Amino acid sequence: MGNTWKRLSVMSVAAVAIFATTTVTNASAASGGASCSTTGATGSMTFTNWSSNYVDISGWVKDTAADSHHVAIQLISTNSLPNVNYWPWRHEYDGNGSTLTFTTHASTTDGSLRDLGVNVAVWEGDHIVGGLTCADWA
Repeated sequence: MGNTWKRLSVMSVAAVAIFATTTVTNASAASGGASCSTTGATGSMTFTNWSSNYVDISGWVKDTAADSHHVAIQLISTNSLPNVNYWPWRHEYDGNGSTLTFTTHASTTDGSLRDLGVNVAVWEGDHIVGGLTCADWA
């Protein structure tokens, strides 16, 4: 009976060691961030709990010019091909110096959150002002 107990103890320690290694590896790849600035706008997104099908997002976009335009920020992502997916824009309409902050999440069933990034742009009405956009990847 003493030998049986020793064998179980060794197996338990090995299982704990494997779990600990997996947890540390996954934790180091589960977060990131992207930010960029263009004339009139700056913005950033922080990504946590990131997997290929889910991510928590904390972000902001700021209007930095008194130019009568509004600003917006957008999540971009890729799958393994890589095809770029463009997510809905979040707009800040309150003018120079105003900042929109938000928390949200993105989820898919097709693994299309492999790479994550951000677009920031200056808008006039329902279109981006030519040349006033930027992008960055986490």
